[in-house]
Amino acid sequence: MAGTERNDAVLYVQKGPATLTEMSGDEVRQALRRTKTILIPCGATEDHGPHLPLGTDCMEAREIGRRTAVRLGTIGCPVVIGPLIPFGTSSFHMAFAGTVSISSRTLTRLLHEVCMSLYQGGFRNFILIHGHDGNLPSMMVAAQELVDTTTDAKAVVLNWLAPLSKVYSTIQTSTKGEGHGGEGETSRLLVTHPELVHPERGCAHYVPPEQMRKIQGPEHIKTGGAIYYATRSYKEHTPYGHIGDPGLAKVETGEKGYDAIVGWLTEVIKRDFFDS
Repeated sequence: MAGTERNDAVLYVQKGPATLTEMSGDEVRQALRRTKTILIPCGATEDHGPHLPLGTDCMEAREIGRRTAVRLGTIGCPVVIGPLIPFGTSSFHMAFAGTVSISSRTLTRLLHEVCMSLYQGGFRNFILIHGHDGNLPSMMVAAQELVDTTTDAKAVVLNWLAPLSKVYSTIQTSTKGEGHGGEGETSRLLVTHPELVHPERGCAHYVPPEQMRKIQGPEHIKTGGAIYYATRSYKEHTPYGHIGDPGLAKVETGEKGYDAIVGWLTEVIKRDFFDS
C-alpha cells in the first residue's frame, strides 16, 4: 500500500436520486407509472491531465443527469436517470495512459441496444446527454436508428456544450482559452468529487488561438458552429492531457457551470416532452 493511503477508504459519495442501475425492478415499474421518459448519460474513460480522474466525463454526465432530473421533478416533469455509458469514442486521447476508446460503430450499436432494451421494458422517450462531446456523432446516429426501428419511440440528443460556451466568459475567471480538463471542467469536478481532484498536480497550458479555434472554438460544430474538425491526436495540442489552468478552478465556478447546463436542458426537455 503506497504511503498512508488505505485500500478501504471512501473515495467519494454519490448523491441521489438513484439511476436505473441503482434501482430495483419494482422501483422501475413504479417509475414507469409516472413517466416514460429516460435520460441516458454518455460518458467516457480518458485522460484529463494529472489533476483529474479518467472517469471525469462519466462523473459529469451522471451529475448533469441527476441535477436535470431533480429540477424537472420540481416542475412536474418526472424522468428516470438511465444507466451511465462509461466508454466512448476517445481515439484521439489514446496517446495518454489509461484511456479506453471504443469505435464510433461500437458506441452506436451499444447505445441502440441499450435503448431498445429499455424500450422493451416500457420507456418511450429517450434523451441522450453527453459527458464527452466526441460521442455526439454516434449518439445522433443511435437516436435516429431507435426512431427508425420502432413505431412510437422519441429520441433526442442534447449538446449542452453549445449553450454553455456562450456564457463561459461570464462564469470562468480565465480570460484565455480554457478547454479539456481546464478551469471549467476542473471546477465542476470540485463540486461533486473533490476527493478526486488535485489542481496542484496540474499546470497552466494554453494553445495558440488558431489551434483552439479548431478544438472547441465558436466555429466548431460541438460549440454551436458549422464546421466539424476531426482530431487526430490530442497530444499534438498538449503534452499534459489538458488545456487551460486547473489552478483557477473553484466550486463557485463549477456550480455556475452546472446551473447553466441544467437550466438549458430543463427548458428543452420540458418544451419538447411535457408541454406538447
